[in-house]
This record gives sequence, C-alpha cells and structure tokens, in this order.
Amino acid sequence: MPLPTDFTYALEQLPTSGFADLRASYDRMPLDPYINGVFRRRRFSHFLGPAQHLRRLDHMHFLQSKAVNQLAGGMKREFQELEEDLLTMPAFQTMVARFIAFMGIDPEMREIGVHQIRICCAPEFAGAPAPEGIHQDGFDFIGIFCVERFRILGATTRIYPARDQPPIFSRELQTGEVVFANDRRIFHFGELVRPSSDQPGHWDLLVITS
Repeated sequence: MPLPTDFTYALEQLPTSGFADLRASYDRMPLDPYINGVFRRRRFSHFLGPAQHLRRLDHMHFLQSKAVNQLAGGMKREFQELEEDLLTMPAFQTMVARFIAFMGIDPEMREIGVHQIRICCAPEFAGAPAPEGIHQDGFDFIGIFCVERFRILGATTRIYPARDQPPIFSRELQTGEVVFANDRRIFHFGELVRPSSDQPGHWDLLVITS
C-alpha cells in the first residue's frame, strides 16, 4: 500500500478507554540525561510487526542530524527501552495500530520508532517539550499522541509550513487526541508546560515515527 505522501497533517480522536492504565509506566520513566533540568523523562524503542505482535529490534542509540535538531543533533543518545508490560496494554496497541493504519505502512517491512515522553512541571519550573525550538524530527512521518494532561496549562502543539512562517495548526491536545504529520513537509513545536496549581503536573506523550 503506498504511503500517504500527499497529506500534510491530520487531527484525530482515539477512544480513551485504558489510557489511565498507562500512567504507572510513565511514573517509572527515567530522566532524560541529555537535557539540563528535571522536566523530561523518556524511553525509546523501535519495532517491526503489527501492534499486537510487536517485535522489539536490537537496542540502538537515537541519532538526529544537526540539520533537524540544532540542540542535540549529531549526539548519540542512549535511552532505556520501553517496558515489556507497556507493549501488551490495549491503549498502547491502539495508538500503534492507528499509526500503522493511517500511514498505510507494511509493519513487517518498515520499522517504527516509539518515543515515550513525559514533560514535567512544578511551581518552580516549566517543562519544555521542544527545547530545540521549531523543528522537524528527520523522519518521513510522525504521530504525536496525547496520553494524559495532568494539572497543567499550556503544552500547545503547533505546526508550521516553515520555521519562519505562522502556524497552520495550534491546539492543546487532549487525552486520546493525535496529530499525524508529514515530517518532510512541516515543522512543529510544543509550547511550555506549566502547572495549573501549586502542585506538580505532567504531560504524557507517545510519539511514533517512521
């Protein structure tokens, strides 16, 4: 099946049943050691196969070029793998299956990368989803899934036709919402995540790339 190369971006709402079950896995995520601060936690794995029978590929570092990531480009970043229990959860499988179906990829032939990310905030600090600024990820296609917004303000996802042009999409993604984007055509950015009270908060995301 051909890839949907003629699309730019699309917003969808997925069923949210089971999304709350994912929080425990996010609670156990390690800090991202490649940023200054304690506002980002992250895991990364890559797979072949359909959502319900994913085959984890050999561990590898995550590398982006400086052309797409001016902050960490050229750096071989090592992230811990996604937990095995997460792969069996229906909400996780729903997100993976929808990405594969929307993009029309053959999951036996084309691998996907799965980035589990939590952006934290507290009264004393805000969380930066994209400290590298307006950027591309260096893939063909991406899916940005909102898993949970918890006691936060902001975290607006913006999509741009170019770095120096106004956004063509701007939204505070809600639980179960996903933006699919053609990474070869658009740039994207996430605004700061701030607490909505005097308690810590977080924004949980699953970013799938291919």
